[in-house]
Amino acid sequence: MALLEEIGTEREECVTPRGTARVWTLSPTIYVTQTSGYLEEAHAAFLESYGARRIQAARGRKLRVFHDWIDMTGYDSQCRTRMTAWSLKHLREYAEVHIALRSKIVAMGVQVANIALRGIIQAHNDRTRVEVELRRALREESGPLQG
Repeated sequence: MALLEEIGTEREECVTPRGTARVWTLSPTIYVTQTSGYLEEAHAAFLESYGARRIQAARGRKLRVFHDWIDMTGYDSQCRTRMTAWSLKHLREYAEVHIALRSKIVAMGVQVANIALRGIIQAHNDRTRVEVELRRALREESGPLQG
């Protein structure tokens, strides 16, 4: 399974006719998002809501989020604007953000958002690199990871 989903908790998903967003938590301060298809307003609202709950659960500790957006084909421009604004509002709550993506249009949107977000996003063109970073973050938080 992608990005350690098999050991994740608090799994949720938002499915629309055009795309899917899924999330899971790996520790009190680490969570993963995975998208496929086309990102719409419903997905943005879903991701914001989950992120807000993770912020609350972290109790003042900084979060690390790992996005698997390799299978995202595109997004509504309002989603990028909305998610960037939300992320900027909560920027101090995040220690690091990694994102795997393939689509050139999605990559361009992430680059634009990252300017506003002071470069916190580390973009990768494959899922494997994000998983390496995820495993590192888990080791830093809780010691050696099994598997």
